[in-house]
Amino acid sequence: MTNDINTELPTPIAVVHRKIPILAGVNQYQSPFTQVIYVKSGVLSIITDSGRHFVPPTQAIAIPAQLSHELLAKTEVELTLLSFESKPAEILPDEIKVLSISTFLKHLLDECQSIDKHYLWHETPGRLLRLIRDYLACAPSLDIFLPYPKDPRLTNITEKLLKHPSLKSDLISWGKFVNASSRTLTRIFKKETGITYSEWRQRLNIQIAIKHLAVGDSISHIAKLLGYESSSAFIYMFKKQMGISPNQFLKS
Repeated sequence: MTNDINTELPTPIAVVHRKIPILAGVNQYQSPFTQVIYVKSGVLSIITDSGRHFVPPTQAIAIPAQLSHELLAKTEVELTLLSFESKPAEILPDEIKVLSISTFLKHLLDECQSIDKHYLWHETPGRLLRLIRDYLACAPSLDIFLPYPKDPRLTNITEKLLKHPSLKSDLISWGKFVNASSRTLTRIFKKETGITYSEWRQRLNIQIAIKHLAVGDSISHIAKLLGYESSSAFIYMFKKQMGISPNQFLKS
């Protein structure tokens, strides 16, 4: 993918289908249009100044116009990108969020792959895209956002965990590393991210697990990678966070 940005759309809702190789992406950019990216297969990472979103297979992400962000394919990715002019975008989310896509909406998104880019807005292709837009507008969100703190002491911690997720240090141990008390780190972490350190660790683990599940890695391998003592402990964490087991997640 490139970061060339078109300033005009050929139709009120434009559709592009692409296959992205692993670790390819788009550097920091802002689209003049609201966009929704449906990830048909693979895992896509979207990074903003406030944190990182992971889009699992068969889910989507809504990105408001003019939001600065980066895209990175964590695996090989097949996606559908829908760009919306301002009027059709009015009912879509006004903040970035990962959307949970129903089976019916998946079928609609698959169907739109055959639409020509110069389709007629008031005929069947336009009606299909308006229907997709309406279902995207009411799709529930999937909260696996990983917020990034700003305090240098916290970024020292989170950057190491992003590289070495199996580290099991608590905030008492980290406090010795960054010269701050665990009480101070706890307070600042909650203030800057909106979640606790423990919750942040679990969200990091979920994002990493989603990537490895998507490429077919075994549950035992993922559990070991994340530092869990057993597969059952990892499965318990995943189910507690996502509401379903790793195997159910893949099937869904």
